[in-house]
Amino acid sequence: MAVRTGSNGQLRWRGSTIGRVRSWSMTVNLDALEITQLGQYDRQYCSGLRGMTGTADIMYDPTDGPAVQLFDDINDPTNPQEAVSNVEFILDDKDNKIISASAVLTSVSANVQVGAVTACSVNFTITGKITSAF
Repeated sequence: MAVRTGSNGQLRWRGSTIGRVRSWSMTVNLDALEITQLGQYDRQYCSGLRGMTGTADIMYDPTDGPAVQLFDDINDPTNPQEAVSNVEFILDDKDNKIISASAVLTSVSANVQVGAVTACSVNFTITGKITSAF
């Protein structure tokens, strides 16, 4: 059994690898739609719409182009459609284990601590179909 570690994981935004990612996560949800009819005593459900969200913690460096682009995408009030971009969650770059989708960047929050590298937390909401290479 192969065990995967975070050492091979990557995050790509707009086709560029974000070089200083501390962590990322993704969640896939499937709505449960109630289809219980009158006269039934037990609830029944069927599958509904699928959705996916993701988060990432990156080390923010003002000279790192891809990280700056990710940080700046949500700060550009002139064109909110620019926030729809391709995001890729790379589980293992050696075996090409990639989850890819179009995403809307929903929030960016920067934090600074004494004695630590400046970091940003970013949140995504996936729009459309998820593609994966496993």
